[in-house]
This record gives sequence, structure tokens and C-alpha cells, in this order.
Amino acid sequence: MTIPRMNALLRKGKALFLACDQGLEHGPTDFNERNIDPEYILNIALEGGYTGVILQPGVAEKYYHGAYKDVPLIVKLNGKTRLPKIDPISRQTCSVERAVKMGASAVGYTIFDGSRAEPEIFQEFGRIVEEAHAYGLPVIAWIYPRGQDVKDDLSNEVLAYSARIGLELGADMMKLKYNGDLGNFRWMLKCAGRAKVVISGGSKKTHEEFLKEVYDTVVQANGDGLAVGRNVWQDERPFSLSKALNQIVFQKKRPEEVLHLLK
Repeated sequence: MTIPRMNALLRKGKALFLACDQGLEHGPTDFNERNIDPEYILNIALEGGYTGVILQPGVAEKYYHGAYKDVPLIVKLNGKTRLPKIDPISRQTCSVERAVKMGASAVGYTIFDGSRAEPEIFQEFGRIVEEAHAYGLPVIAWIYPRGQDVKDDLSNEVLAYSARIGLELGADMMKLKYNGDLGNFRWMLKCAGRAKVVISGGSKKTHEEFLKEVYDTVVQANGDGLAVGRNVWQDERPFSLSKALNQIVFQKKRPEEVLHLLK
């Protein structure tokens, strides 16, 4: 089955997404007086050449208006906080229909493979895929191995298994972590088959570390792109960093060719 609107999220076949869903997942500790305002992050998405912006439904309804609609919207359909110390499960908080009314170009859903709630998570995700595809929307799966039986969520075996899970469950694209092993990342891409793979920006890194990771996965291994949040909007120069990312992702420039933008 071809998902007709996937191209809306891509430029030259690659994705560059800016995520602003951390407020629910992590709380306000990720923010400062400047980036606590969703409009600040939406301005980065608009001016920084991103091919999609990721928002929870409440933020999308209140802020995704006007010129911001030039950036395709990805609505997260589920979410949880970091407060309860339980085996992770993130239940649906927004319907596909509601996301469509907000103007979504895609919907996203977090899967915690390895959680003891895995059967419920898989069942809910399967229903979401059916509903989204009926609207012609692609589904992006955030796949994060978690739970007391997952000893190392960054092991090669676990990451490759996660990539295959996304394909088998019907994800059109998945956001996965990268552990620094480029050979294993290439294997993850094979495991994902015809589903696209973008890497998670993850926790804050130096410019050199971050840009090398993007170059290795997107250019060297021919991955499908990047979904980044804190590494951009926590940065002192988010627009310059966004320009550097654009040049790597879409022009295949090497990190050393774009670092001058951040000096």
C-alpha cells in the first residue's frame, strides 16, 4: 500500500523534523525562558527549513496557525509523563480524526517494545495505522525498547529488532536511536525494509558530535533523515545549526564543511 502524502514530509527524499513534544514527556526542565514558548520553536521550524514539526495535540491546536502551516504538522497521538515509575505504556490521547482537523500531514505514536504492556501497545498502534491510512496519512512510530526485561536498549540486537518491529506492525516511518555503530545502523535499515528510518537527536551533544552523527547515518549509511529537538532549540544559535543540518541532510556536505556556520 502506498501512502500518498509521505512526500509532503520529505525534501530530496530526506526528512528533517523538529520536535516540540518534550514538555509532556520530560516536563519543563528541558526549557528556559526563551524556548518554553512554542512559538519560538515553531519559528525555528519555519525559518530553519524543516520538513515537519512534531507537536502534542494541545500545542498544535493553540499554536499551529498562520505562517506556521507552511511546515507540515506531525501530531503525536499518545504521550506520558516521567512521573510514574511503572513499566512504560503511553496510551492514546488524541484521535486520528482530531489530528486531521488540525491539519496534520502525519501522525506519530510511541511504542515501548519490551514493556510488559506490549500487547496493549501493539493493539492500539494497529488500530491507529488502519485509521490513519484510511485518511491517507502516514504513521511514524517512535520505537523505544523499555522495561525491566530490556537490559540494554542500545545494544545492536535490540535496536535491529526494534526496526523490524516497526515494519511488521505497519509503520511508514520510524524514529530510532543510534548507538554509534554504523554497521549495525545499516543492518537496522535492512531490517526496516520499505519503512523509512529517521534517527533520534537524543540528549544534548557538542556540535561536532551531533553533525558527525547526522552525516554518518543520513549520508554515509543513506538513512532517511533526522528528528531533532533539544540539540537545536536548546542551542544558542538554533538558526545557524539548522542551516548546517540542511546542508548535510539535503546537500550531503561533510561536517567540517559546515562547522564555520557555528563559529
